[in-house]
Amino acid sequence: MASSLTLGSTDDTMYCHLCSNVRASAYCVNCSIYLCPTCEAHHKKYPTFKDHKLLSGIKMPYFYLQGQGNSTVYPRKCKDHPHENIKFLCASHNADFCCICNTTQHNGCQQKCIRDIYKDYVKSGEYKNLIALFQSTDKTTNNCLQDIDMCINKVDQLSSSQIDKLRKFKALIIAYLDQREKELLQEIKFNRDNDIAALQKLQTSVKNIKSELNTELANMKKHEDNSNDLFIAAKRAQALFDKLKSSLKDITIRIEYREYDLQRDPLV
Repeated sequence: MASSLTLGSTDDTMYCHLCSNVRASAYCVNCSIYLCPTCEAHHKKYPTFKDHKLLSGIKMPYFYLQGQGNSTVYPRKCKDHPHENIKFLCASHNADFCCICNTTQHNGCQQKCIRDIYKDYVKSGEYKNLIALFQSTDKTTNNCLQDIDMCINKVDQLSSSQIDKLRKFKALIIAYLDQREKELLQEIKFNRDNDIAALQKLQTSVKNIKSELNTELANMKKHEDNSNDLFIAAKRAQALFDKLKSSLKDITIRIEYREYDLQRDPLV
């Protein structure tokens, strides 16, 4: 207790954690926050907090929480309020948040207290399925990269074959080819550069998706010893996975290149 709390006398004035400048009338043991009369009433009203234990009067502790021991800062801190711990999960928005967000942004949402649901998450089917999805999608990214490499090779081969065809045609009609050669080469180069540029852009996008998937997977693995942190990291990873999966599907559809073939001018 001495390492994590700043103790005060019973004469100390404790202020509401949510309102800051309003004197506290209660302390929530589950959320580890002080509440003023208004916030206390709201706290009791929400089904999410119906089983939370509130202390008031002389039973209310007189200390401020200063830290969380050896726990890591990420991902337990709220993204909108970096100094606040994440305590709730909003099923309506698939987001995690702190007590302040609960009051200001998720009023009326379907909420759950993380402390009540995070235990044994690493052993759950949901977590195992999430790991399997990441591993399966990694295979899809590898297939996409192989397809892109194959297309790039075909684009290069096509370019080489058409240039060779152009050279042979030049041998037959030097005069005409001298006039047209520069224009045709520029046209081939334009098609090649545009196709390869488009494919390389897709290639970079797939590599970025692969990197983000691996990073999130490693982050979840890193927090497997801490079920609370793991639960939060996994929920964030799930949201990111859904977004990346959609992007990957879009990329898969766009893996293509233009076919073209030089034809002899009928006037020659």
